[in-house]
Amino acid sequence: MLREVRGQVSLGSGGPVCRFVVWNDMHIKADIPGRPPWYPGANRRAFWARDQVVRAPSDERPDFVLSVGDIIDGGIDDYNEDFRFLHKQVLSFLPVPFLPCLGNHENGEGEGSPEKNEAYDHWFGREWHNYVFRVAGLGFIVLDTSAGHRRSDSVTDARVRFCERALCFLKGSPVVLVTHTPLVPMREEAVIRQSFGFDSWKVQDEHLLQIVRSSHKVIVAVLSGHLHLTAIRRDEGICHILASGTGGYPADIAFCEIYEDRFKVQIRSLPDHLQNREANIHGRPRHGVDYTDSEHPDHHSYLFGNADEREAIIPLPTDRPNLGEGLQVFHEIGPGDWMPVSLEKVPSGKSVV
Repeated sequence: MLREVRGQVSLGSGGPVCRFVVWNDMHIKADIPGRPPWYPGANRRAFWARDQVVRAPSDERPDFVLSVGDIIDGGIDDYNEDFRFLHKQVLSFLPVPFLPCLGNHENGEGEGSPEKNEAYDHWFGREWHNYVFRVAGLGFIVLDTSAGHRRSDSVTDARVRFCERALCFLKGSPVVLVTHTPLVPMREEAVIRQSFGFDSWKVQDEHLLQIVRSSHKVIVAVLSGHLHLTAIRRDEGICHILASGTGGYPADIAFCEIYEDRFKVQIRSLPDHLQNREANIHGRPRHGVDYTDSEHPDHHSYLFGNADEREAIIPLPTDRPNLGEGLQVFHEIGPGDWMPVSLEKVPSGKSVV
């Protein structure tokens, strides 16, 4: 089992060489007078998730936390207030690195807009919009899809070009793509359009999906959020994994383990006393109906996924390069020019602005 993710990892025990937890759609919000209380109990659920990392025994603690976006709720005049609250109440407690991915609630769907990203860039930095990291021989590409509703334009083109360069940089390694907005329909298309109710039910620019599909021998999985439901879909042999996150209902978290020969993802629900059905965006009270589709004939399975959507085991080659290495983060300082990042500079409570 991995005990030193910052350097070489120990192999051969049969256990995981790395473990991490995925946080998304927490919708943490600062207490601002007059602010509408949309996702009831969201902060309480986020603090529960925080404590699972902070209080975990050292031999069970995840090696890092990976965000898949919408950690804060946003939607206020000054997003700094939510980010300040996030850092003070959550990130400052974490004993492990926190790797962010932009969601639409963190910049008001402002992908590509310096003005809308001022708060995020202040707390994390512009270099944390699109980046890559590698651990235990598995490469990760983190993409800003905070404006998933956009059709093909200069913003989506920049997103796609970065993905191409990142795939080239990680050549030889199996890859996991990290994107807030899903790339494929995670429920029956006609139904998810209605139950979600926004154009960003998937990334609308098809160029990114075309690249992913054409790279199906390299890209083994896609981790996403945004939809507030749990689902696993396979497309062109690629496993698309979506945990609902903790802000709404259901409240689920993805726990991930990298082994020598496989990548395992388990979806786990928060305790019943933290689940709040009033935070459901796919049924009552938001809609006049509790949505279902052909593969999910009841509303519970539509939200939580079927049994085979609660776990994924993805084979990995045991001869992949860098298998014995710990966490390494890289920023692109120019097109195709990659710079390793000291883990002391990875966002966490130890490096709060």
